[in-house]
Amino acid sequence: FIMAKQVEQLEKEKKELQERLKNQEKKIDYFERAKRLEEIPLIKTAYEEQRVHDMELWEQQEEERITTLQLEREKALEHKNRLSRMLEDRDLFEARLKASRRTVYEDKLKQFQERLAEERSNRLEERKRQRKEERRITYYREKEEEEQRLREEQLLK
Repeated sequence: FIMAKQVEQLEKEKKELQERLKNQEKKIDYFERAKRLEEIPLIKTAYEEQRVHDMELWEQQEEERITTLQLEREKALEHKNRLSRMLEDRDLFEARLKASRRTVYEDKLKQFQERLAEERSNRLEERKRQRKEERRITYYREKEEEEQRLREEQLLK
């Protein structure tokens, strides 16, 4: 009987504990929901404030970017105008430089052509001399072979 009462008591305590935990869980859920419901408008207003702040910052940066681009453009135009005055001098300098380099090039080309013609004539002369020598050697060798053949024929007779 006592054992049954004890088991019954334990089950009763267990149910009460379960009930308390369930109630506590409901309270926490309620508080969380209430907190979220309170936070939602605050989050929306914070988001809107941040969006407005970001938009202002973007507009400010865009204005700065545009002004810097305009300043750079003005400086570039000033440089162009300043340098355009030197355009004739630059063209004159380039023409002189090209002319001097062309004369140097033509001189070197002329020297090369002369050396080339000289080398060609030397090689032609050398080839002519070698061919003449080869023909002379070939003539004497053929003549000697003919004489040798004639001698051999006479010996055979």
